Amino acid sequence: MLSSRIVSLLNQHRLRFFTTTDAANLSGLSPASASQALRRMAATGLVARLRQGVWQNRLAAGINPFEAVPFLRYPWPAYVSLYSALSEHGIIEEIPQVVYAVSPGRPGTFRTPSGVFHLHHLPTRLIWGFTVRHVGAASYPMAEPEKAFLDLCYLALTIRSPLGFPRRRGRRWELDGAKVLQYAKRFAFHPLVDYVRRERFVAPNDRIQTGGTR
Repeated sequence: MLSSRIVSLLNQHRLRFFTTTDAANLSGLSPASASQALRRMAATGLVARLRQGVWQNRLAAGINPFEAVPFLRYPWPAYVSLYSALSEHGIIEEIPQVVYAVSPGRPGTFRTPSGVFHLHHLPTRLIWGFTVRHVGAASYPMAEPEKAFLDLCYLALTIRSPLGFPRRRGRRWELDGAKVLQYAKRFAFHPLVDYVRRERFVAPNDRIQTGGTR
């Protein structure tokens, strides 16, 4: 049966999120036939459509919502940042009910079987300062804590931004202040550098190593 063969190929290649092109290449089907087959599979709950041409393998175990982020603006890059990354790193106490990410692609809100995602636009020159995290079988790109902080402050400082500044947990930010200032200068945005210079940060050697996993 075609559906079983596609599922077997997805699992064999450990594809938890994938594109219609991926399915076509693996199965030998034309893109149109692969799309039709995936729609039938979605109707039976084997896969889920995230957006046009992008799918989730619903039989994959331990799916982390963050894994969907690189696919939501494909082929543009995207990574988890802002409130989501700050919460995951233990920098803020709030736990967002949606996933926040940034991309040089168009901003938008995505409501998917994996959750609700708010993608915010950053210029291509600011797409740096993230690493790929591995948690169990899941892997996803996430901003370093200092970069997530700056991404959020930069967007909060822009006109008509829907985002607000993060709230620190104590008297000082549990961030490397020297690294924050160094990164802030790379933004080449004077209001951001001025904001950072007014904030208080722990000394690098005193920083509490916090963070969690989903």
